[in-house]
Amino acid sequence: MTLRDKITDTEKIALDKIEANWDNHIRTTPKAIEQFEKQYPQLCQLVNQKVQQEGIKDLSNIFRPGVPDFLAFDDNGDYRFIEVKGEGDGLRHSQLKWFKDFQRVKSEIWFTDSNQGITEKMNSNKLEAYSLAKPKTANRGEAEVESSEKNGFLSVQIPETLAAMMQLEEGDKVNWSIQNRSVLELDTD
Repeated sequence: MTLRDKITDTEKIALDKIEANWDNHIRTTPKAIEQFEKQYPQLCQLVNQKVQQEGIKDLSNIFRPGVPDFLAFDDNGDYRFIEVKGEGDGLRHSQLKWFKDFQRVKSEIWFTDSNQGITEKMNSNKLEAYSLAKPKTANRGEAEVESSEKNGFLSVQIPETLAAMMQLEEGDKVNWSIQNRSVLELDTD
């Protein structure tokens, strides 16, 4: 069974582009570092050196839950981690955390369309813009206020994407301040 047999149509579109522009690639998972070290020992060392120059202790730290779909790399050690997203597909919490923790690592998110191929590429340093992007049909986000019987407090629901960026889970508490009549600022620190 080949790699193409194991991946989605969306990932096949990206794989075609990767193979056309990079010397080598691997499908990444948290355990893929072992395959990388075994299959490409010298190139793994070169990529590791470049990652360390970007302030990451060791390449093996990068291979954890949330790691992007592919690692593309050249024979000189230049590399790019690539996450592929199809129509209506968004980043999971572990992926958001990975991109947040490894902002200095060369990585991109590729948005694909089955009819048009790759429609957009986004560098990981623009992740906040993606994560907080407004829906195409609205000019601003919405929050829903709910009545709560606990201690006379009201609850506010926020979008899952915003909660994931702030690493909030159900039951978490945050500090808040009012900037003006329509802006409430949340702070998790």
